[in-house]
Amino acid sequence: MKALALALLLLQAPPTSDPATELAPGIELFDTRKLEEARAFFEPYAASHPNSAVAALYLGRIFLITKQADKAVDWLEKAVELDRENSDLHRWLARAYGVAAQAESGNPVAQNRYAREAKAALDKAVRLDPKNLRAREDLIQFHLSSPEFLGGSLAQARQHAEEMRKLDPVSGRMMLASIHLRQKDPAQAEREYQAAIQEAPKDLRPRMGLAYLYQSQSRWADAFDALEAALQLDPGNWDIQYQIGRTGAFSGQRLDRAEEVLKKYLGHTPLGDDPPLAGAHFRLGMVYEKKGDPARAREHYRKSLELDPANQEVRQALERLPGS
Repeated sequence: MKALALALLLLQAPPTSDPATELAPGIELFDTRKLEEARAFFEPYAASHPNSAVAALYLGRIFLITKQADKAVDWLEKAVELDRENSDLHRWLARAYGVAAQAESGNPVAQNRYAREAKAALDKAVRLDPKNLRAREDLIQFHLSSPEFLGGSLAQARQHAEEMRKLDPVSGRMMLASIHLRQKDPAQAEREYQAAIQEAPKDLRPRMGLAYLYQSQSRWADAFDALEAALQLDPGNWDIQYQIGRTGAFSGQRLDRAEEVLKKYLGHTPLGDDPPLAGAHFRLGMVYEKKGDPARAREHYRKSLELDPANQEVRQALERLPGS
């Protein structure tokens, strides 16, 4: 389990103070998206183990997901205070600052302050561990999305991408593709993805990047082909199956295949960053709507709303069906 491995790496105190066996139930709850239960586990644990950077990290991540920016910042700042030399904690803190900046859209002063703090945290993460590719990715995205007066720089984004190429050619090329997309040059981005596939034919990442690019361009047949090629490399990959279903839902093509993979997806419990079941019900409803089956479309739209009542897009889809 990736999250458990991360927790074990973060444990800097003696084993008796933060044993993995004590943390595992909360991490399992977090992985299976049972966020309220995970919060109920980690809050008393953090109270009784105030020096646990891991508990602070997970509470911060929970509040990040639930868009409670102030609490996310508080907990992740605490995690960093407890383990200042941990590069990944600075990366998560930067993400919390980013969410806080978004929440301050009506307050430019506070928004800019959080943005600068996010960059400082990412710079620190990369200084602490130059091989932390995720920190470099986040820093590149910051440079691409931020104006110069907040520290954004296309030149620095390119520099970090080239540094990544030395450490991991595929990651570097994917970041270069992101830079080309930011410059509205999808053809060059496509070439970077294709070059990465040539360099590492069994690596899923450039294939998925290529599929997302094709989806964004409504090149549906190319998207299907890229995803099916990726699925051949990893037949049990749930995200790939979901994306095949999503491609069918939006394009109206290969609907039987889309129905097949989405029904299969709904039979498992999403973990970590897997798309939620609410999204799979939504996409399956779209598939049935395009297949001319409003009854089954309505069934899955309703199930999606039961799981995510705040999703107005699903509500609108349900309302447009005849007889709704």
